[in-house]
Amino acid sequence: MHLTVQEVRVLSLIAQGLTDREIAARLSVAFSTARKHRENLLRKLQAKKSTALVAHHFALMQFQSERRLPR
Repeated sequence: MHLTVQEVRVLSLIAQGLTDREIAARLSVAFSTARKHRENLLRKLQAKKSTALVAHHFALMQFQSERRLPR
């Protein structure tokens, strides 16, 4: 599963509780583009609801922080 840089940005904004309209304004894209990013994330992450995307976001953040820790 590969997420684009923009999808990672959108995922972060979803995790912050922003709506598609707010995401569109924040990223200076059309509302339909923000909605399509959310739909693509749901499909790619095999999630049924946006709340599941939040869990994926935090799992991704945990994975990235563990990779940065010296062993």
